[in-house]
Amino acid sequence: MAHDFFVPELKKRVAERTTHKVEVLEGWASSILKATEVLEGTESGIVDLGYFCYCHEGGKLALHNFPYYAPFASPDATIANKAARRVYDQIPQLHEIFTKTNSQRHLAIMPIDNYGIIAKFEFTAVDQAKGKKFGGAGPNLPWVERMGAIPVSVTGPEFYTAFQTGLFEGAIAFVSIMDNLKLYPIAPYYVRVNLGSMSIFGLNVNNASFERLPKEVQAILVETARDMEIKGGPFTQEVFNKYIGIIGQNGAKIVNFPEAERKKWAEALKDWPNERAAEIEKETGAPMKATLKAMLKAVEDEGYVWPIRYKID
Repeated sequence: MAHDFFVPELKKRVAERTTHKVEVLEGWASSILKATEVLEGTESGIVDLGYFCYCHEGGKLALHNFPYYAPFASPDATIANKAARRVYDQIPQLHEIFTKTNSQRHLAIMPIDNYGIIAKFEFTAVDQAKGKKFGGAGPNLPWVERMGAIPVSVTGPEFYTAFQTGLFEGAIAFVSIMDNLKLYPIAPYYVRVNLGSMSIFGLNVNNASFERLPKEVQAILVETARDMEIKGGPFTQEVFNKYIGIIGQNGAKIVNFPEAERKKWAEALKDWPNERAAEIEKETGAPMKATLKAMLKAVEDEGYVWPIRYKID
Protein backbone atom coordinates (compact mmCIF):
# COMPACT_ATOMS: atom_id res chain seq x y z
CA MET A 1 0.00 0.00 0.00
CA ALA A 2 2.80 2.46 0.75
CA HIS A 3 4.42 1.86 -2.65
CA ASP A 4 1.30 1.30 -4.74
CA PHE A 5 -1.03 3.88 -3.18
CA PHE A 6 0.57 6.31 -0.74
CA VAL A 7 3.58 7.46 -2.78
CA PRO A 8 1.87 7.98 -6.16
CA GLU A 9 -1.24 9.46 -4.53
CA LEU A 10 0.83 11.91 -2.48
CA LYS A 11 2.65 13.08 -5.60
CA LYS A 12 -0.61 13.39 -7.51
CA ARG A 13 -2.51 15.34 -4.84
CA VAL A 14 0.33 17.76 -4.18
CA ALA A 15 0.71 18.44 -7.92
CA GLU A 16 -3.03 18.91 -8.43
CA ARG A 17 -3.78 21.04 -5.38
CA THR A 18 -0.65 23.10 -4.81
CA THR A 19 2.13 24.81 -6.73
CA HIS A 20 4.62 22.37 -5.24
CA LYS A 21 6.06 19.07 -6.42
CA VAL A 22 7.01 16.11 -4.22
CA GLU A 23 9.84 13.74 -5.06
CA VAL A 24 10.03 10.46 -3.13
CA LEU A 25 13.11 8.25 -3.16
CA GLU A 26 11.91 4.83 -2.02
CA GLY A 27 14.10 2.26 -0.34
CA TRP A 28 12.54 -1.12 0.39
CA ALA A 29 13.86 -4.46 1.65
CA SER A 30 16.73 -3.00 3.70
CA SER A 31 18.14 -1.01 0.76
CA ILE A 32 18.47 2.06 3.01
CA LEU A 33 17.76 0.78 6.51
CA LYS A 34 17.28 -2.66 7.99
CA ALA A 35 13.82 -3.49 9.31
CA THR A 36 15.14 -3.06 12.85
CA GLU A 37 16.63 0.38 12.11
CA VAL A 38 13.70 2.33 10.70
CA LEU A 39 12.56 3.91 13.98
CA GLU A 40 16.05 5.26 14.66
CA GLY A 41 16.59 6.15 11.00
CA THR A 42 13.42 8.22 10.95
CA GLU A 43 14.35 9.81 14.28
CA SER A 44 17.80 10.86 13.07
CA GLY A 45 16.56 12.03 9.67
CA ILE A 46 18.37 9.43 7.60
CA VAL A 47 14.91 9.00 6.08
CA ASP A 48 12.07 11.51 6.15
CA LEU A 49 9.35 8.87 6.17
CA GLY A 50 9.54 5.45 7.78
CA TYR A 51 7.14 2.60 7.08
CA PHE A 52 7.93 -0.29 9.42
CA CYS A 53 6.71 -2.93 11.80
CA TYR A 54 6.54 -1.69 15.37
CA CYS A 55 7.09 -5.32 16.32
CA HIS A 56 10.82 -4.81 15.80
CA GLU A 57 10.84 -2.25 18.62
CA GLY A 58 9.32 -4.26 21.45
CA GLY A 59 11.24 -2.21 24.02
CA LYS A 60 11.04 1.35 22.76
CA LEU A 61 7.54 0.89 21.35
CA ALA A 62 6.13 -1.54 23.89
CA LEU A 63 2.86 0.41 24.06
CA HIS A 64 2.41 0.33 20.29
CA ASN A 65 2.67 -3.44 20.28
CA PHE A 66 -0.60 -3.68 22.20
CA PRO A 67 -2.31 -5.88 19.56
CA TYR A 68 0.22 -8.62 20.33
CA TYR A 69 -0.84 -8.68 23.97
CA ALA A 70 -4.37 -9.82 23.10
CA PRO A 71 -3.92 -12.84 20.81
CA PHE A 72 -6.87 -14.57 19.14
CA ALA A 73 -8.29 -11.22 18.09
CA SER A 74 -10.33 -10.88 14.92
CA PRO A 75 -8.76 -12.55 11.88
CA ASP A 76 -10.39 -9.82 9.75
CA ALA A 77 -7.84 -7.10 8.94
CA THR A 78 -10.54 -4.47 8.41
CA ILE A 79 -11.90 -5.02 11.91
CA ALA A 80 -8.37 -5.03 13.33
CA ASN A 81 -7.45 -1.70 11.75
CA LYS A 82 -10.68 0.06 12.64
CA ALA A 83 -10.27 -1.09 16.23
CA ALA A 84 -6.63 0.03 16.32
CA ARG A 85 -7.59 3.49 15.07
CA ARG A 86 -10.09 3.83 17.89
CA VAL A 87 -7.34 2.98 20.36
CA TYR A 88 -4.90 5.48 18.85
CA ASP A 89 -7.60 8.15 19.06
CA GLN A 90 -8.23 7.37 22.73
CA ILE A 91 -4.67 6.98 24.05
CA PRO A 92 -2.59 10.16 23.52
CA GLN A 93 0.63 8.48 24.66
CA LEU A 94 0.63 6.42 21.46
CA HIS A 95 1.37 9.68 19.64
CA GLU A 96 3.41 11.42 22.33
CA ILE A 97 6.00 8.64 22.53
CA PHE A 98 6.81 9.26 18.89
CA THR A 99 6.77 13.05 18.92
CA LYS A 100 8.49 13.64 22.25
CA THR A 101 10.89 10.69 22.46
CA ASN A 102 11.59 9.62 18.89
CA SER A 103 11.45 12.94 16.97
CA GLN A 104 8.76 11.74 14.59
CA ARG A 105 5.05 11.89 14.00
CA HIS A 106 2.70 8.96 13.56
CA LEU A 107 0.69 9.23 10.34
CA ALA A 108 -1.04 5.89 9.81
CA ILE A 109 -1.46 2.45 11.31
CA MET A 110 -1.63 -0.58 9.04
CA PRO A 111 -2.58 -4.23 9.65
CA ILE A 112 -0.79 -7.41 8.81
CA ASP A 113 -2.89 -10.36 7.81
CA ASN A 114 -4.20 -12.99 10.17
CA TYR A 115 -1.38 -14.82 11.94
CA GLY A 116 -1.01 -18.56 11.56
CA ILE A 117 1.76 -21.08 12.03
CA ILE A 118 4.22 -22.20 9.36
CA ALA A 119 5.82 -25.49 10.35
CA LYS A 120 7.93 -28.42 9.31
CA PHE A 121 5.39 -30.74 10.91
CA GLU A 122 1.61 -31.11 10.94
CA PHE A 123 0.64 -28.95 13.91
CA THR A 124 -2.85 -29.87 15.12
CA ALA A 125 -2.66 -29.76 18.93
CA VAL A 126 -1.34 -27.33 21.52
CA ASP A 127 0.67 -30.04 23.26
CA GLN A 128 2.78 -30.55 20.12
CA ALA A 129 4.50 -27.22 20.75
CA LYS A 130 6.17 -28.43 23.93
CA GLY A 131 9.93 -28.64 23.56
CA LYS A 132 9.93 -27.46 19.95
CA LYS A 133 11.61 -24.26 18.78
CA PHE A 134 9.30 -21.62 17.33
CA GLY A 135 10.28 -18.36 15.66
CA GLY A 136 8.52 -15.03 15.80
CA ALA A 137 8.93 -11.28 15.79
CA GLY A 138 9.57 -11.04 19.53
CA PRO A 139 6.46 -9.58 21.17
CA ASN A 140 4.37 -12.53 19.95
CA LEU A 141 6.71 -15.27 21.17
CA PRO A 142 4.95 -15.67 24.56
CA TRP A 143 1.99 -17.07 22.60
CA VAL A 144 3.99 -20.26 22.02
CA GLU A 145 6.37 -20.00 24.96
CA ARG A 146 3.45 -20.51 27.32
CA MET A 147 2.72 -23.72 25.48
CA GLY A 148 6.17 -25.04 26.36
CA ALA A 149 7.84 -24.06 23.09
CA ILE A 150 11.36 -22.63 22.92
CA PRO A 151 11.12 -19.06 21.54
CA VAL A 152 13.48 -17.77 18.85
CA SER A 153 13.33 -14.09 17.88
CA VAL A 154 13.87 -13.46 14.16
CA THR A 155 12.77 -11.08 11.42
CA GLY A 156 10.75 -12.31 8.45
CA PRO A 157 13.60 -12.34 5.90
CA GLU A 158 15.53 -14.73 8.16
CA PHE A 159 12.83 -17.41 8.12
CA TYR A 160 14.15 -19.45 5.20
CA THR A 161 17.64 -19.87 6.63
CA ALA A 162 16.24 -20.48 10.11
CA PHE A 163 14.03 -23.31 8.89
CA GLN A 164 16.77 -24.69 6.66
CA THR A 165 19.39 -24.81 9.42
CA GLY A 166 17.03 -26.12 12.08
CA LEU A 167 17.06 -22.94 14.15
CA PHE A 168 13.35 -23.56 14.61
CA GLU A 169 10.67 -26.02 13.55
CA GLY A 170 7.71 -23.70 13.46
CA ALA A 171 7.05 -19.98 13.21
CA ILE A 172 4.31 -17.51 14.00
CA ALA A 173 3.81 -15.87 10.63
CA PHE A 174 1.42 -14.40 8.12
CA VAL A 175 0.57 -16.45 5.07
CA SER A 176 2.22 -14.32 2.37
CA ILE A 177 5.70 -14.96 3.77
CA MET A 178 5.33 -18.65 2.91
CA ASP A 179 5.15 -17.85 -0.79
CA ASN A 180 7.43 -14.81 -0.80
CA LEU A 181 10.27 -16.84 0.72
CA LYS A 182 9.30 -20.09 -1.05
CA LEU A 183 9.26 -22.07 2.18
CA TYR A 184 7.37 -25.03 0.69
CA PRO A 185 10.29 -27.50 0.47
CA ILE A 186 11.51 -26.95 4.03
CA ALA A 187 8.35 -25.98 5.95
CA PRO A 188 5.36 -27.25 3.97
CA TYR A 189 2.60 -26.81 6.57
CA TYR A 190 0.52 -23.67 6.94
CA VAL A 191 -1.73 -23.97 9.99
CA ARG A 192 -4.80 -21.73 10.12
CA VAL A 193 -4.93 -21.01 13.84
CA ASN A 194 -6.60 -17.59 13.53
CA LEU A 195 -4.32 -15.89 16.02
CA GLY A 196 -5.61 -12.61 14.65
CA SER A 197 -4.80 -9.76 12.32
CA MET A 198 -2.53 -7.25 14.07
CA SER A 199 -2.26 -3.54 13.27
CA ILE A 200 1.40 -3.09 14.09
CA PHE A 201 2.81 -1.55 10.90
CA GLY A 202 2.99 2.22 10.86
CA LEU A 203 3.94 5.17 8.69
CA ASN A 204 5.86 7.91 10.50
CA VAL A 205 7.44 11.19 9.42
CA ASN A 206 10.48 12.88 10.94
CA ASN A 207 9.40 15.93 12.96
CA ALA A 208 11.87 18.34 11.35
CA SER A 209 11.08 17.05 7.86
CA PHE A 210 7.38 17.56 8.50
CA GLU A 211 7.85 21.10 9.81
CA ARG A 212 9.87 22.06 6.72
CA LEU A 213 6.95 21.25 4.45
CA PRO A 214 4.53 23.98 3.38
CA LYS A 215 1.32 23.86 5.42
CA GLU A 216 -0.79 22.75 2.47
CA VAL A 217 1.63 19.88 1.76
CA GLN A 218 1.58 18.89 5.43
CA ALA A 219 -2.21 18.62 5.25
CA ILE A 220 -2.07 16.50 2.10
CA LEU A 221 0.57 14.23 3.63
CA VAL A 222 -1.60 13.60 6.70
CA GLU A 223 -4.72 13.13 4.57
CA THR A 224 -3.10 10.70 2.13
CA ALA A 225 -1.62 8.63 4.94
CA ARG A 226 -5.01 8.34 6.61
CA ASP A 227 -6.63 7.34 3.32
CA MET A 228 -4.02 4.60 2.98
CA GLU A 229 -4.94 3.43 6.47
CA ILE A 230 -8.63 3.25 5.56
CA LYS A 231 -7.83 1.17 2.49
CA GLY A 232 -5.35 -0.95 4.43
CA GLY A 233 -7.85 -3.26 6.09
CA PRO A 234 -9.71 -4.41 2.97
CA PHE A 235 -6.44 -4.57 1.02
CA THR A 236 -4.76 -6.77 3.64
CA GLN A 237 -7.78 -9.05 3.80
CA GLU A 238 -7.64 -9.48 0.04
CA VAL A 239 -3.94 -10.31 0.29
CA PHE A 240 -4.68 -13.00 2.87
CA ASN A 241 -7.40 -14.59 0.74
CA LYS A 242 -5.20 -14.43 -2.35
CA TYR A 243 -2.21 -16.07 -0.69
CA ILE A 244 -4.24 -18.85 0.87
CA GLY A 245 -5.09 -19.80 -2.70
CA ILE A 246 -1.54 -19.33 -3.96
CA ILE A 247 0.15 -21.48 -1.33
CA GLY A 248 -2.41 -24.23 -1.86
CA GLN A 249 -1.69 -24.26 -5.58
CA ASN A 250 2.04 -24.33 -4.91
CA GLY A 251 1.96 -27.39 -2.71
CA ALA A 252 1.53 -26.11 0.83
CA LYS A 253 -0.32 -28.44 3.15
CA ILE A 254 -3.01 -26.23 4.69
CA VAL A 255 -4.19 -27.40 8.10
CA ASN A 256 -7.25 -26.05 9.89
CA PHE A 257 -6.32 -25.97 13.57
CA PRO A 258 -9.15 -27.62 15.57
CA GLU A 259 -11.41 -25.10 17.28
CA ALA A 260 -11.26 -27.03 20.55
CA GLU A 261 -7.46 -26.74 20.51
CA ARG A 262 -7.69 -23.04 19.68
CA LYS A 263 -9.96 -22.55 22.68
CA LYS A 264 -7.52 -24.54 24.84
CA TRP A 265 -4.68 -22.32 23.67
CA ALA A 266 -6.63 -19.14 24.41
CA GLU A 267 -7.55 -20.41 27.88
CA ALA A 268 -3.89 -21.06 28.62
CA LEU A 269 -3.11 -17.43 27.77
CA LYS A 270 -6.05 -15.88 29.62
CA ASP A 271 -3.94 -14.25 32.36
CA TRP A 272 -1.02 -13.23 30.16
CA PRO A 273 -2.42 -9.93 28.75
CA ASN A 274 -2.99 -8.55 32.24
CA GLU A 275 0.40 -9.80 33.44
CA ARG A 276 2.19 -8.34 30.43
CA ALA A 277 0.38 -5.02 30.80
CA ALA A 278 1.48 -4.79 34.43
CA GLU A 279 5.09 -5.56 33.45
CA ILE A 280 5.14 -2.87 30.77
CA GLU A 281 3.60 -0.27 33.05
CA LYS A 282 6.22 -1.03 35.70
CA GLU A 283 9.08 -0.93 33.20
CA THR A 284 8.04 2.09 31.14
CA GLY A 285 5.24 3.93 32.88
CA ALA A 286 3.18 3.65 29.69
CA PRO A 287 -0.59 3.13 30.18
CA MET A 288 -0.73 -0.41 28.83
CA LYS A 289 -3.73 -1.50 30.90
CA ALA A 290 -5.86 1.38 29.64
CA THR A 291 -4.64 0.69 26.12
CA LEU A 292 -5.52 -3.00 26.28
CA LYS A 293 -8.93 -2.27 27.77
CA ALA A 294 -9.59 0.14 24.92
CA MET A 295 -8.44 -2.45 22.39
CA LEU A 296 -10.57 -5.27 23.78
CA LYS A 297 -13.66 -3.07 23.69
CA ALA A 298 -12.88 -1.60 20.27
CA VAL A 299 -12.67 -5.07 18.71
CA GLU A 300 -15.95 -6.05 20.37
CA ASP A 301 -17.57 -2.84 19.14
CA GLU A 302 -16.69 -3.99 15.62
CA GLY A 303 -18.72 -7.16 16.24
CA TYR A 304 -16.03 -9.68 17.13
CA VAL A 305 -16.51 -12.21 19.95
CA TRP A 306 -13.30 -13.20 21.75
CA PRO A 307 -12.78 -16.95 22.35
CA ILE A 308 -11.72 -15.93 25.85
CA ARG A 309 -12.48 -12.48 27.27
CA TYR A 310 -9.25 -11.28 28.81
CA LYS A 311 -9.61 -9.42 32.10
CA ILE A 312 -7.44 -6.37 32.70
CA ASP A 313 -7.18 -4.94 36.23
